[in-house]
Amino acid sequence: MIFISYVSEDRSRVMPFYDLLDAHNLNPWMDHKSILSGQNWDYEITTALERCDIIIIFVSQNSVDKRGYAQKEISFALEKIKEKLKGDIYAIPVQLDRVDFPEQLKGIQFLQAYNKEQSEVEAELLRSLNAAQKKSLEIASDAQLKAEVRWLIEDSELKYNGIPGFSTSVQRIRLSSTKYAQLKDIEDHINGSLARHAMDARYSTLEPQPSFYNLMQDEWKRTNTFDAIFGSADVVGRVISVGYSLHWYSAGAAHPVHAPKSFNYLLEPIIHLPSIRNLFQSDDALGPVQAHVQRLLASELKLNEADSFDLNWVCEGTKDWDSLSNFMLTKDGITVVFGSYQVAAYALGMPRITIPYELVVDLLNESVLHALGLYRTA
Repeated sequence: MIFISYVSEDRSRVMPFYDLLDAHNLNPWMDHKSILSGQNWDYEITTALERCDIIIIFVSQNSVDKRGYAQKEISFALEKIKEKLKGDIYAIPVQLDRVDFPEQLKGIQFLQAYNKEQSEVEAELLRSLNAAQKKSLEIASDAQLKAEVRWLIEDSELKYNGIPGFSTSVQRIRLSSTKYAQLKDIEDHINGSLARHAMDARYSTLEPQPSFYNLMQDEWKRTNTFDAIFGSADVVGRVISVGYSLHWYSAGAAHPVHAPKSFNYLLEPIIHLPSIRNLFQSDDALGPVQAHVQRLLASELKLNEADSFDLNWVCEGTKDWDSLSNFMLTKDGITVVFGSYQVAAYALGMPRITIPYELVVDLLNESVLHALGLYRTA
C-alpha cells in the first residue's frame, strides 16, 4: 500500500498523483478517497499507516501552519523509517511550492514539483516508487535467505453488523525453514494469540445493548474493531523475534487504543521466551536495564530535567519487568516498544528504543548469550 499524506489544504493538487498511482495499480491510500462515510478517521488513518509500504508526503505553502493529522502522519512515517534498513525508500516528500520543508522532514531527499512539468514529476515519482518496491522485495528476500527462515503473511477478516457489531482483521504468519524443524509450533503460538484477541473483540455481539447502540448510528461507533498488523521478523543467531501492532476500538469510545505485541523464541530447540526477564541471569539486572531504557526514552522523547511530569511518566511506565514485556531481539540490540499512554501522550504513538547488546551483555544468561552468538567482554 502507498499512503498519500498532504500537508496542504488543497486536495485538488494531490488528486492527479492519486489517479496516476491508481491507474498503475499501485494501491494508493488517501483519507478522503479511501475512508468511507461513517468510518472512524483516527483508526483508519493509523492502521493504514501501519500497513503501508511507502508514504508520499506532499508539502505546499499551507504546510507552515498546518496542524493535526498531517503532522501526526509525518511523525509516524519518521518513526517507521527508523525501522527500515539504510537504502530503503520509505518516505518520499514532494515539494509542491517553493517553501521550506517541515522540520521533521529535513534531511530526507525530496522531489521538487514546483519547477517541473507535471509529466516530468509523475515520471520521477514512478521511478522512485518502482525502485522502492524493488528494493523492499530484494531486502526481504535477502533477509529471509540469510536467516534460513521464510515468512509469509496472510490476511484474515471477519465482520458482523450488530448493536454492537464487530470487525476483526488479523495478518497471520506462515513460517518455513529447511534448517529448523517444527516452526509450525511458533506459527500456531503466534496466530493463536492473535486469534484470541480477535475473539475477545467479537464476544460482546452476543449481548446486544439497544440502550447504547442502534442501527441509525454511524456503523463504526457501534462496532468493536480489532486489527493485528504484522510489523517485522528478525532472526539473530538462533533466536527469532516477530513484532505486531495491535489496534482496538471499543464501540462508543472517544478514540482507539494502540499497542505493540512481540513474540520471541529460541529456534533450536524451539522455546518461547515469554518475558524480557528470561534474558537475564537474575532480577538484579532490572535496575541497570531500567536505567538504560529510561535514558534512551528521555532522549527519544526529547525530555530534559525540566520536564519532571513527563520524566515521571516514563519512570512509571517502566517500573518493572512487565512494563518491558514487548521486546524484540534484533541485530542492533534489545528493542522495547511501548503502547498508547504507557510512557508518553497518546499523540506520540508507540515509542520504541533499542538497548545495544554491549550495554547488557554481562547481564544476559548463558543460554540467551550463546543463542544470540554473543560473547562477554571479559
